[in-house]
Amino acid sequence: MVNPQGLTAEERLFALQERFGEALLENPGLVEILPENFVLAVLPLDDPEAARLAMESLPRLQGWSREEGPLVHALFQGGELLAVVLPQGRVIPARAA
Repeated sequence: MVNPQGLTAEERLFALQERFGEALLENPGLVEILPENFVLAVLPLDDPEAARLAMESLPRLQGWSREEGPLVHALFQGGELLAVVLPQGRVIPARAA
């Protein structure tokens, strides 16, 4: 992913977290399949620097516990949500939810 705005990797990850929230509003079916409480980990597939940072700072590596909720991964490409990986490992394409 090209970074035309000159954002840092942290800023790009935060933007994807915001985009995930927008995707939930746009796709109520996605909300229905997510756990009630969860910890979100975004992973940009086309941004190696931000992806590396995301992997390094996964909540489970930073003291995440199950009491906070299960870990849900959101896979992005080109700033768009491609799929959600549920705690059981089930992959849900964003458009199919």
